[in-house]
Amino acid sequence: MSFLLNKNNHIYFLLIITSIIGLNIYQDFGIGIEEHFQRKSGFYWLNYIINLTELNNLKSIIAVKIANIENFTPRLFPIKDFPFYGILFDLPTALIETIFNINEPQNYFYLRHLINFFIFLLSAYFFYKLIKIQFNNHYLAIFGFIIFIFTPRIFGNIFFDNKDLFFLSIFTINMYLFVKYNNNRSITNLLIFSLFCALSTSSRIIGILVPISFIVFILIELISNNNFKGLLKILIYFLLSYFLFLFIHWPYLWSLNLSNFFNFFKPFFYAMNPTIFFSGEFYESKYLPISYLPVWIFISTPIYIIIFSLLGFIFHIRRIFTRYTLIKMNTKFNSHDLWKSKKEKNDFYFFLIFIAIIFLYFTIFPALMSGWRHFYFLNFFIIYYTIVFTHILFLKFRKKDKTKNILLAFLFIVNLILFYDISKYHPFQSSYFNNFISKETKYKFEIDTQSLSRVHALREILKENKKVAIVGTASWTPLEDARSLIPMKLWSSIQFVGTNYKNADYIYTNYIYEINTIYNKKYEIPESFYLYKKFVIDDTRIYSIFKKKVE
Repeated sequence: MSFLLNKNNHIYFLLIITSIIGLNIYQDFGIGIEEHFQRKSGFYWLNYIINLTELNNLKSIIAVKIANIENFTPRLFPIKDFPFYGILFDLPTALIETIFNINEPQNYFYLRHLINFFIFLLSAYFFYKLIKIQFNNHYLAIFGFIIFIFTPRIFGNIFFDNKDLFFLSIFTINMYLFVKYNNNRSITNLLIFSLFCALSTSSRIIGILVPISFIVFILIELISNNNFKGLLKILIYFLLSYFLFLFIHWPYLWSLNLSNFFNFFKPFFYAMNPTIFFSGEFYESKYLPISYLPVWIFISTPIYIIIFSLLGFIFHIRRIFTRYTLIKMNTKFNSHDLWKSKKEKNDFYFFLIFIAIIFLYFTIFPALMSGWRHFYFLNFFIIYYTIVFTHILFLKFRKKDKTKNILLAFLFIVNLILFYDISKYHPFQSSYFNNFISKETKYKFEIDTQSLSRVHALREILKENKKVAIVGTASWTPLEDARSLIPMKLWSSIQFVGTNYKNADYIYTNYIYEINTIYNKKYEIPESFYLYKKFVIDDTRIYSIFKKKVE
């Protein structure tokens, strides 16, 4: 009990509780749509590196692994055609799988899920530390830690999404390391920060905005700072270490020659350009309306977080604008006029990155799909500005106990609702919608974009079927890949026939299509099948199974 009474131990108690939760539920989630490709990428680059050594035993194990991957998922794109993907998560997990010679698919994918979970949990701890430094408030930091993890869409992805959520983890740690460096400008802190800038860049190319914003940040300081040589030295050290770290760990840079160096960014804008169902209409991915990302964030984030975050951001913009307007035009510009403390300086850096992201989205507007998962790293800003506004409220009402108690009661209730929603949607929190969206409106959006329901559906079929089940697929998802989370001894109990429904006993669909189903009847369910099972959570349709009628 004395452990809990010490407020400095609260975070460790929460870390333990969250770890226990994770260890108890990590096997409940399905397999993500990109996990097989990422695992293949890890073994491709592990094979590349191991072949430079004399570790013949590992070479033979890796060769078998790669052959099995090619046989099991022959449709996956060749990794050599997509060398720009980062290896920060995939290569180490492939190495662990190789060293321990893990051969049961369930085991090596669950291992990846657990590793991704604990990396994210570590990033949440760094987020807690960042909030504690910025606001000097232990309880606000604890609040930030909780909602950073338990926002439903984020929580629903922290096990299987070792691409987008992994990037959010690296990005969050990167932001903490900036704060640590800016508050204590040592060479060691600068080098660690530049290392994570490199890791952010290789994990997702949009991560390059982190070092670019840092360079802009230093240049603003250079405008009027008397320590010109010192800041120039910082810039040089940062750039040299950043590019060195980037080259050491990112294979994409190893393969560049002079001709494709000038087209460095071109591969990152490759898009398959499938048809996307959004707001009741079908669009080609590269021609989605500009509202795609804002709408998805708005409808799939808890309402109070959206409101608090918007108000916190508005407050921040207002403060920066006020600082700027107070600068006298007839005097020399002083960068310190934009901030009055190190904490405000840290806020300004976050603002630079956030504005750069918004500018990039509205000018380039990349081809998107799967909701806003490619922008899940924005959760850092969403939760950070939520904390900003919460802090403002408590400062405003710190002398009004009644109002403050009402605010505390409100936050307690909305977080209870948050936990209730997570429990209700389990294990499909990645399909969460807030109460702004009605049952009818939910049918106007793609739901199971990560195709997690494949495993759940196959388990249902295996549970009910006493013989070999022949299963068709009425959606764009590769259903057969879901076998990886089914015990290998049961694989012979299922046969997959894709859209060849003639011989199928069951047809699965999660209503994800790459075509316009109004005009293209590729996935139309034959009349000889009836709706056998429909899995719905909170009026959100996850998947359906159709069964052939008995003649």
